[in-house]
Amino acid sequence: MNLDLFADLPGALRQAGLSATVLPALADGAAPDVAQGYRLQQLALQLRLREGELLRGWKVAFSAAAAQARFGLSEPVYGALTSTMQVEPGSRVDLASLIQPKLEVELAFLLGREIVPGDYTDEQLIEAIAEVAPALEIADCRWQGWRFDAGAFLADNAAAALYCLGQRQAFDSKRHARVDYCLEHEGELCGVGHSDGRIDTPLVNLCWLLRRLLADGQPLSAGQVILSGALLAPLDIKPGEYRLQMVGMELALRFESMSKPD
Repeated sequence: MNLDLFADLPGALRQAGLSATVLPALADGAAPDVAQGYRLQQLALQLRLREGELLRGWKVAFSAAAAQARFGLSEPVYGALTSTMQVEPGSRVDLASLIQPKLEVELAFLLGREIVPGDYTDEQLIEAIAEVAPALEIADCRWQGWRFDAGAFLADNAAAALYCLGQRQAFDSKRHARVDYCLEHEGELCGVGHSDGRIDTPLVNLCWLLRRLLADGQPLSAGQVILSGALLAPLDIKPGEYRLQMVGMELALRFESMSKPD
């Protein structure tokens, strides 16, 4: 796999995220393929870990068949979550520190134990989950206008930017097989629904991601977070408070536009 053409890409994407600036979309034929995109994502993760960040978990993206078809994929993709990406419930997020953010409603799974490489049934993988929590993911794309192909999206860590977990509760495989959600912004309804009838349910996405991570040699340890994939179509974020009702819990997060530092 020749990554020489993209040697500067992890650093450029990292700097774009830190400075909240966009990069021009790559021209057709000049972007990494999927395998290269995953490798560039791993190099970028290693850079963040060397800078002192800690690996906290993983996210699912493109779980819907329509999104996969659009990018010529036959399965979802994933990105990494690190310690600096987590924001606390009820806190304020500065929109000026982001580029073109979108809000996603997700269910978070928390691993209760290490999973070593091997062959597992869905039931065995699900048994490794200790807790769940309502979650909001703030996705943010470093490519201008959210224009990319699959490899460039992966190099950009699947647009992972920030995430927020609500109160945790013990995982129940029967109870949490169905997920209901309701999202409001400043008291106005943004979306309401449930996971019934979906092919890409949170549990289906969970099992896919755990298997894919094991196949790719990624470590799976107790305490890691798995974000299930968006249950509601991503929303452009507006200033104000968002409130998510899910699994009997409420999660609130406020967004404000603050001036960028000089």
